[in-house]
Amino acid sequence: MEADVSIRRDLRTRAFALAATGALVVQAGVVASAVPAASALEAGPAASDNQITLTAWDGYGELLAGKSSNLRPSARGGLVLRGAGDTVEYTDPFGDGTPVTYETGRWTSPVVETGYSIDESVSSWNARTPTGTWVEIEFRGRKADGTWTKWFVMGRWASGDEFAPANGSVGDIHRTSVNGQTDADAYLFTDTYVAKSGHEPDAFQTRATLYRPEGTAVSPRLESVSTMTNEYLPDSHYTGTSDFTLGREVELDVPRFSQNIHTGEYPEFGGGGQVWCSPTSSTMVIYSYGREVPPAELEGIEAPNGDPQVDYAAMHTWDYAYEGAGNWPFNAAYASTFGLESFVTRLRSLAEAEKFIKAGIPLVLSINFEEEEMPEAGYGTNGHLVTLIGFTADGDPIINDPNKASNEAVRSVYTRENFERVWQTSTDGITYVYHPHDVKLPRNLPGVTPNW
Repeated sequence: MEADVSIRRDLRTRAFALAATGALVVQAGVVASAVPAASALEAGPAASDNQITLTAWDGYGELLAGKSSNLRPSARGGLVLRGAGDTVEYTDPFGDGTPVTYETGRWTSPVVETGYSIDESVSSWNARTPTGTWVEIEFRGRKADGTWTKWFVMGRWASGDEFAPANGSVGDIHRTSVNGQTDADAYLFTDTYVAKSGHEPDAFQTRATLYRPEGTAVSPRLESVSTMTNEYLPDSHYTGTSDFTLGREVELDVPRFSQNIHTGEYPEFGGGGQVWCSPTSSTMVIYSYGREVPPAELEGIEAPNGDPQVDYAAMHTWDYAYEGAGNWPFNAAYASTFGLESFVTRLRSLAEAEKFIKAGIPLVLSINFEEEEMPEAGYGTNGHLVTLIGFTADGDPIINDPNKASNEAVRSVYTRENFERVWQTSTDGITYVYHPHDVKLPRNLPGVTPNW
């Protein structure tokens, strides 16, 4: 489990409760990420009328729809730096204090009209960042009066952790979200933009800036950008359990990894495996596709009970400002380094999730609940990530739950009614989607905004 998700939930709830009166006060230095109250859910296979949209630009062809400066197409797809371009100085707040000058290039999306007021947004990206390079993702919204918000930094990402290369070259930055961005228009809770009441945008842009040390030839590669937007709906909009659509048992072959066998390992990363539910769940999905951390990368990692790839994932998803491995887009970006297409979205129901299972795509789902809300789990949690691997013949979700004592105990079956309710009412259906290029996404459901 990842206990710090409770901060996300509490601050997110207070934001909506107090925004209209202006009574919200966010403590300086508190790091939080938004978790909304609930999804709209009508009983039935079509899920709900909740307005959730995923807008994605995948590969060079789709990235061409935006505008770029000092970028060129890569032979491997996506965009890379063309030349020196504009230079900027950046001092890693978690480094040794030395400022570094970087050459930059930038991609900016077209203006996207959503057709509804945007209350929340989460951006994801797939990028390769050789040592010393990194990418920054930003979001801004256009309000009803035509004015724009500022650009909000959604993340500064480097996939590596070679902070001081032996050859003396510029090392990786510490990947990080950015605190202190809240203003009159919106809150920024780690990885989630939350509009203030009366300042909701009805259109947005996303942009990505690529960085490399001045005078070097290496370049990061931007492969895709996606932005999920949604309208806010209160808990009361949840109306019941969706219909089971598969009509038979389906269970995908997904390895079982327990986070708890890593308890106390590498305490500098949140105290150890007891808070690594997100990278553990991500690793289960990544390994289900046969994508594994190279053995050389695991050398030196001490995991007395095995599965050092879980420790590795925690280290490589760690958000140094948030002080956790549960940053949603960071987990998706990590998955993309294994050649997977990845993004964060919200699903409206288990009926929607069944489409992915049928297509051969396991999912990582974000939940939190009191023990009495889902007693079959045997615990309660302020925030947790689990892996959906299938459904029983009765429609109950088959879950690889990393919050178990051993790998053998990870496979669990939870009741459909309880699981869907806590997933939808605690995080509004937050979902990580990872899949290889040759495993195609299912079609979006008709009659609702496309959310994948």
